[in-house]
Amino acid sequence: MSFYGAATSLSQSQSGKTRFIIDIVKITNYSRFALILAALAIAGQLEAQVDLPAPESETEDQTETTPSPELPPEAPVQIRPDEGSPVAGTEVSAPLFNIGRRFQLSGSLTGGYDDNVNLLPTGSPSWYANPMVTFGYQFGNPRLAMDLLTGGGVNYYFDHPNGRYYDPIIYLEFTLAYKITPRMTLDFLSSSAYEAQPEYSTEFTSNRQLGNYFRTDDRFYLHYSLSHRWSSVTGYSLNALEYESSVGSAHDRLQNAFSEQLRYLLTPTTTVSGEYRFSINETQNNQGGSTTQSLIGGLEQSFSPRFKADLRSGIQFRSGNNGVRTSPYVETSLQYVLGSGARTSSRRSYEGTYIIWTSRYSIEESDLGVPRETFRTNLKLNYAITARLSASLALIYSHGATDTSNQSRSLGESPTEEIFDITPSLRYAVTQRCSVNVGYRYTEVDRGSRLTPLELSQAVTSYSRNRYFAGVTISF
Repeated sequence: MSFYGAATSLSQSQSGKTRFIIDIVKITNYSRFALILAALAIAGQLEAQVDLPAPESETEDQTETTPSPELPPEAPVQIRPDEGSPVAGTEVSAPLFNIGRRFQLSGSLTGGYDDNVNLLPTGSPSWYANPMVTFGYQFGNPRLAMDLLTGGGVNYYFDHPNGRYYDPIIYLEFTLAYKITPRMTLDFLSSSAYEAQPEYSTEFTSNRQLGNYFRTDDRFYLHYSLSHRWSSVTGYSLNALEYESSVGSAHDRLQNAFSEQLRYLLTPTTTVSGEYRFSINETQNNQGGSTTQSLIGGLEQSFSPRFKADLRSGIQFRSGNNGVRTSPYVETSLQYVLGSGARTSSRRSYEGTYIIWTSRYSIEESDLGVPRETFRTNLKLNYAITARLSASLALIYSHGATDTSNQSRSLGESPTEEIFDITPSLRYAVTQRCSVNVGYRYTEVDRGSRLTPLELSQAVTSYSRNRYFAGVTISF
């Protein structure tokens, strides 16, 4: 579910004032782009002494606007309780207008037992510790809104078989919205991370450990209200994946995507849309690259201010070295918030009852450089048992079938891959600023009974992992 809020415009005078130096890790030019843009926007806002003037009042006919802060809060950012990092590829909420400036600083320490630290069929166990520090900044006036969540830490293993005693975790979640005119808005969204653990919720990592890597998902949207019912959305997105190791570099990927969407407000609570998408995909294993075109129709329904659902369906045409491949495209999203709940820091730490459920069936460019028809579903459920105690369940499942052309026919079947990742946990608020949590995470990756020659040469195999954890979080 994407939002159509407003986005930023950095003046030349502001950009000349500030420089942001990233010296934590070595990243590529397209990696630096997202982080530098976010940092410049933050610095410019911190230096601003006067808020931007409010725009002219919109006409009563303009009904498609940015969600009002008076509405119930959006579902929070999904954070993994066992290691304190955001879940990649999940829903991103719009920043809030007219909230002034807000800051958040928190620290957490999580520890537990991992029975497969190297993610192999005969994996080795180890106790681990996960210290994390998180910083959040929000800004919102009548025309400009931004939301930053960034953090860093490590997964430290006390007994790692390969001598790799820690995995880094550094992430940045950033959204920015700017109202150019009463009818035109611009959005920018960025989700970036430097880490080592696989991200099972997105196609932009390998599903096994290949060393440290950098991933980024950056999106721009230009929303224009043609009339009180019609509007258009022009979009561009950049997805990139880069590994540090020579083995992992074979899985590096880059994707540029363009989209044009036409929306029609059928009723005050129902919107229908038609969309065309074009993406250019580049992978190390597929030197020729590929392109994907998609024709998609959509239906968005708000059953109440707390219950929203989306359905998008269409067809995809993928062109590459193996010719043209056609596949259906289906995407669903459901978000339900029950009750007012409690909130420790704006919309990021909602402690009430809510459900976030997304699913998608589409062609993906797998990490093996060949197309894969994949079904993905992500579920996050949080239930407030009492005012202090809450239970949550995070579920990730995907099933993909890889088309390897002559290779698959020689083996008698197309190889498949199934991923199942589930994390039940409990959280107890000791005070308003201190909470403790305990939980369990189970992961299983099944490559199926048959493997392609490429998979066999790279020793890609099935594995499972059990992780038991407990931790404490303190917010300031």
